[in-house]
Amino acid sequence: MDQISDSHYKSSASIEADEKTNSAWIQALSIERGGIERVTPDQRQENVTHFWNACTFWLSANMAVATLTTGALGGPMGLKFWDSFIVILVVNLVSDLLPAWTAAFGLTGLRMTTFSRYSFGYWGNLLVVVFSMVATTGWNAINSISGAAVLNALSDGRCPTWAGVIIICTVVWIFCVLGINWIHKIDTFIWIPPLIVWCVTAGTGASHFSSAEPKEFKSSEDRAAAILSFMAIIFSFSVSWVNCAADYNVRMPINTSRARIFGATYVGIFIPSVLVQTLGAALFSATVHNPEWKAAYASAGVGGLLKMALEPAGGFGKFLMVLAALSSIPNNIPNNYSFALHAQNFGPWALRVPRIALVTFGFVVSLVVGCCAAQYFKDTLQTFLSVIGYWTVIHIVIVAEEHLVFRRGWQGYDLDAWDDPAKMHFGWSAIGAFAAGFVGAALGMKVAWYVGPIAGLIGSGANVGHELTGAFSGIAFLGLRWAERRVCGM
Repeated sequence: MDQISDSHYKSSASIEADEKTNSAWIQALSIERGGIERVTPDQRQENVTHFWNACTFWLSANMAVATLTTGALGGPMGLKFWDSFIVILVVNLVSDLLPAWTAAFGLTGLRMTTFSRYSFGYWGNLLVVVFSMVATTGWNAINSISGAAVLNALSDGRCPTWAGVIIICTVVWIFCVLGINWIHKIDTFIWIPPLIVWCVTAGTGASHFSSAEPKEFKSSEDRAAAILSFMAIIFSFSVSWVNCAADYNVRMPINTSRARIFGATYVGIFIPSVLVQTLGAALFSATVHNPEWKAAYASAGVGGLLKMALEPAGGFGKFLMVLAALSSIPNNIPNNYSFALHAQNFGPWALRVPRIALVTFGFVVSLVVGCCAAQYFKDTLQTFLSVIGYWTVIHIVIVAEEHLVFRRGWQGYDLDAWDDPAKMHFGWSAIGAFAAGFVGAALGMKVAWYVGPIAGLIGSGANVGHELTGAFSGIAFLGLRWAERRVCGM
């Protein structure tokens, strides 16, 4: 009996020693251990995040090759460079306001998907959770493919796109496991190398850029349709950050100005988005009169254009292409990191799952989807993401109306009730508004396999799904939320 007790004591001591060792490693590496639990004001006295991190984080995330790819999409629609530039500038001026506004929500100490419970209801918020996880996984795959395509073009096909996806996703996973402290440290300066890449690219490729029209439109309605559709693409890229912008500000001191967070975030998104998307549009313009550039785009997409532009730089140009490909890493960190935070909102049981385990799960899913998309169904996945993107409009509309109309500002929230279903409404109003929003999307969307009846009224088809989604969901939520408050009292 004594031997058994002695053995049990040694086993318990061994376990305790292992736990202390693991804890020491976690502390030494500054690995983030928390999840979506609210960061209270007193917890923000140490190990804080500075307000300027709200700028450098988004500078790094948007100074990426995926941003370049997005800007180049106006050309294939038939838009000349100056048309694309005007769309890029005007849409970013407006749409970047939305993630900048939601970024300030992080000062409550709650992540965006968790804060949405106050608008969508405790159970209705599961819609936000599911769509956020699907969207971040899809964007993770698409952004990885953008970087991997550059490596593929640089190696003349010797580095398969799927291999590039593995490299990028693995590095992203490492930083996301380490957590927010490491992420803010690297994002302080990691935006600088890609900025150098884009500046050199603009210089070496400028002589090939053109203001000519890629194709002649049959009518002014067709031109309007192309402009509206490109506006939808630029808008979707900007607002994709809405569902995670608050996640990176929860450790800022409680007295941090919301205006400073708003301004820093807006600058961090607007400047790189406009600069890099404009460069993407300029790169595509070179294909209008240059057969070699056109062939490069046909074979390797924007990666091919980048290679052509940097060719005069010789070996240094190849090094810059590697840096361009690696710009997908900070671009994907928000997706993989926030995936775990989204998942923890499934309920109390999800809170018990370690953040690192959920980050790893998101990494595996993104890796599988990215590798398969690169090999088999890239176009299908991009179409799928364009459809999923409509939900972000519903998200921001419902959060804004709840905040401005029904809560009447920040004083209307009981922030300690974030994990208590009894103190929150079910969310029937948000569920109804969600359904109404997708009716609007179905009427106004334009994708490869479907053109909505209202979208089809404009030229060859214009994507006006975001406008109709916002209108339908906004009107429905105002009426349904009023009724829900009258019936349920909350």
